[in-house]
This record gives sequence, C-alpha cells and structure tokens, in this order.
Amino acid sequence: MDLNLYFEPVELDRPEKSPRTEKAMFGQNMRINTPSTPIDEISNYNVAIFGVSEDRNSFNRGAALAPDRIRSSLYNLYRINEKVRIIDLGNLKKTQTVGDTYYGVRDVVLELLRNQVLVVIIGGTQDITYGAYMAYEKDHPAVKVISVDSRIDVEEGMNNGWIEKVLSGNKLFEYTNIGHQQYLVNRDTTEKLGKFPFESVRLGQARENLEMAEPVLRDAHLVSFDVSSIRQSDSPGTAFPSPNGFMAEEACQIARYAGLSDQVSCLGIFEVNPEFDLHDQTTNLASQMIWYFIEGYTQRRAEKPAQGNPDFRIFVVSHEDMEHELRFYKSQVTGRWWLDVPHLESGGSVAVPCSSAEYEQAGRHEIPDLWWKVFQRIN
Repeated sequence: MDLNLYFEPVELDRPEKSPRTEKAMFGQNMRINTPSTPIDEISNYNVAIFGVSEDRNSFNRGAALAPDRIRSSLYNLYRINEKVRIIDLGNLKKTQTVGDTYYGVRDVVLELLRNQVLVVIIGGTQDITYGAYMAYEKDHPAVKVISVDSRIDVEEGMNNGWIEKVLSGNKLFEYTNIGHQQYLVNRDTTEKLGKFPFESVRLGQARENLEMAEPVLRDAHLVSFDVSSIRQSDSPGTAFPSPNGFMAEEACQIARYAGLSDQVSCLGIFEVNPEFDLHDQTTNLASQMIWYFIEGYTQRRAEKPAQGNPDFRIFVVSHEDMEHELRFYKSQVTGRWWLDVPHLESGGSVAVPCSSAEYEQAGRHEIPDLWWKVFQRIN
C-alpha cells in the first residue's frame, strides 16, 4: 500500500535552526512527509502521526484547521527519546464525502496497525473515530474503545452519532467514556445505551481519583479524546466549551496512561478549533498531550499476570457469602493490579486490569462492580 497516495505533504517549516536547540527539537527528530522526502517504508517507524482536516459532520466548523496548528506547536517541543522513530505522514487528502474520509482513515490505520506502528490522529472532529474503529474491525476479534468526553455523542447531529455506530459494530467488546458531565447528557441517552456494553465515568468520579483511569485505559485498543472535556480556562479552543472539566495537567496524565498501556495502538485528539483559541492555548495543550502519549509509549512494560510468575504477588479473598473466591495479582515491578474473573465454559479465568480500590473493596467482603461486569460479559 502506497501511503503517499493518501496524504498531502506537510507544508510547515521545521523549527528554526540554532546551534543550541536544533538537534534537540521534536521536529528535527522525525521524518516529515514533504515533496522532497516522501513516505518511505512504514515498518521502519515506531510512531506515525497524521492529520485529518474534517469537520463536515459536526457543528464545530473550523476544527478542520487544527491539524497544522497542532503540528506547528508539536514540532517546537523538545524530543522525547532519540531512539523512537517517528514519522509525520501529513494530512489526509480531502475527499468528496465525509464517508470517504472515514474509509480513508480506516485504510491508513489498518496499514499502520498491521506494521505494528503506533498511531496518532490529529483532528478534525471526533466522528473521525469511527473510521479508526473500522480498521480494528478488520483484524481484532474483540475491540475495546475509550473516549474522553464531557458529552456522549450518540444522537444524530452530535458528530454524526459516531458512538452509536461504534456500539453497533460486530467486533466491539467494550466501550467506556471518561469524564461526562451529567448536566450535559440527556438521561434518555444513558438509558438508550443500556443494551450495549457501555459504561461512562462521571467527571467528578474521575477527578477524585484520576489513577482509576489507568486500569480502564490499560486494556483499551483505541482512545478518542475530545478536548471539550477540558475546562474552558485551560482549553478555550473548541465550539463546546464548559467552565468545568479536566485540568490541562490531568488531560496530559490521561494521555500518558494511554501511552503506557500495553494494548493502546491509536490515540485521536479531536475538536480543537483554532477560531476560538486564545494565544494558541488549546493547540499547545493538544501537542503536549501527544508528547505525553509518546513519552508513555517509551516506558511501556509488557506484563501478564500468572501463577508462578515471580514478578507478581497473589492475594486471595474469600468469604462464606461469596460463591467465588476473588484472586488479585499485583506487579512487584510497576505496582499495577489485576483481578481474576472465572470463565465458566472453559474452566479458566480472565485477568482484567483493576486498581487497589477493588482489592480494598473485596477486603470489606464486597464483590467489586468490575468483577460482576466482566463475569456477566464473558459468561
């Protein structure tokens, strides 16, 4: 597949050169698709970044201008690790219809995933997520999608109801939203989604203990981040601002958790609108989120809990009122936790990411909600 056929070369200049900073800048430590340096063998790279200048299916007109503005800011950050091979593919070529854009995103993401390249999508509007999800449907038997959003974009007219399209997919295993604000979500919407494998963590819950987002993200494949989930004072550049939301530091931490995940292979950052931005505050934040995502990627450590593995301690909680004993694994290396859930048909079990909070809950003779949710889904 010739990716050059899908992309417009980058027209931005690299950061201005100076003897002190030239070799240390992000933009000087990556390959950039330009007329003189087109896209070469994609398997040579660890990370691929590309923009999608699309906003035709959203009320957030102007978001199509965001990719180059974010890219300009990203190039001027300092490099993360000279050993990480990064390529900027440019912006996806304009298409005749929005549907064509989705299929273009699908084709590109699929090619990158098949070459084991980490994907970063710069939007554009959040409905682009659907195109990325279609790529996972091709090769993954059970896809887990995470969105970070203050709203739940289900209804037609809200980013083309992309979430409902994803939830209707035949390969979706789980969908979780982080950070919704209840006064921005119609109660009928959550009831409508009750028939799907759907969960949403309210903003207050997430901010009270942001570390709870880590196990949620650890098992995900695709992460879609709407910058309107960040409070307006930190991220004014969106058509749907709110005085409440995540702080900028929290948004970067969530992006880093996604990068640390063993399974996350695609992050999309959407809904940035330069027309509403103040001193490029939101575009700068989006570029820093990308930086933290890739920085987390450089620190990934593949861990798989199992009995007999000396890197893990096993904690077993049993009680006379419990039909099943609860088995927890804690990594001695990273401090991360997993919860074992029995799979009745096979007689085995599935270890799912959790936090120490689930272990503490089990210690109070309560079966964690996470256990029930996974048990019902797999049995």
